[in-house]
Amino acid sequence: MNAKLKYILLYSLGGLILIVVIGFRAKKLSEKKVAEINIDISHPGGIYLIDQNEVKSLLLADQSSQVQGLNIGSLNFRDLEERVETNAFVSNADIYFDVAGNLVANVSQAKPIARILNPNGQDHYIDISGRLLPLNSHYTPRVALVTFDQYPAWKSGLWEDEFGSQLLDLLIFIDKNHFWKAQIAQVMVDTRHELTLMPQVTKQMILFGQSTEIESKFKKLEVFYREVAPKKGWNTYNYVNLKYTNQIVCK
Repeated sequence: MNAKLKYILLYSLGGLILIVVIGFRAKKLSEKKVAEINIDISHPGGIYLIDQNEVKSLLLADQSSQVQGLNIGSLNFRDLEERVETNAFVSNADIYFDVAGNLVANVSQAKPIARILNPNGQDHYIDISGRLLPLNSHYTPRVALVTFDQYPAWKSGLWEDEFGSQLLDLLIFIDKNHFWKAQIAQVMVDTRHELTLMPQVTKQMILFGQSTEIESKFKKLEVFYREVAPKKGWNTYNYVNLKYTNQIVCK
C-alpha cells in the first residue's frame, strides 16, 4: 500500500469515527428530557412590550404538548418558534437546546417607532419594519404621534402603498437621530399626503411637504435651529417651510 492511499484510508476512517461519535452524542442528547426553559428577550430602546412569563405561556400554551419533561428529540423547534411569533410584539424567535438539555428561547421584540391615532377605530403602533402593532395595556412607549386628515387603508403594514413606504422612511430617519427623536412630537398628514411636523419644545409648525428628500429637509431644519432661531428668537416664527429647494421660508 503506497503512502498516499494509506493517508486517504486513515482520513476516511477518522471521518467515519467522528460521524459515529457525533451521531451517538446527538442521539443521547435527543433522549434527554427538557430540564429548564431559559428565555432571553431583547428590548430595543428600553421598551418592554413582552416579558418572560408571556413567552413561557406561549411555549406551554398547547396542553397536549407540554415542553418541560419531554424528550428533546420529540420537539419541533420551528413549531415552538412559530408559537412564540404569534405574539404581535415578537419580531423573531430563535429556539434551541443547550448541552445541559435546557430549552433556550432567544426572542427579539418588535421596536415601535410611532403611534398612529385613528379617530374612528383602534390606534396602532408602527414598528421599524413598518408593521402595524396593537397597543399594549401594560406599557406606553414614548414615540411620535401620527395623525391623518384621511385615515389610510393599511391592513398589515405601511409597505402596502407608496405613501406608506415614504412615511416609514421619514419615521425611521427620525427614530435613528437622537435629536430629532426627542424634538419631533407629532406628524400630521393632510389629504394630499403633505406632512406638518410639530416639535416638542418650540411653537413653530414645520411644513415638511411630501415625505421625500428627507435628509436635505432636516439639514435645512437644523440650520434654522442652529443659526436662525438663536438670533431671531425661538418663538418669533409660527411656520418654518422646508418645501422649497435650497430655501427655508419662515413666517
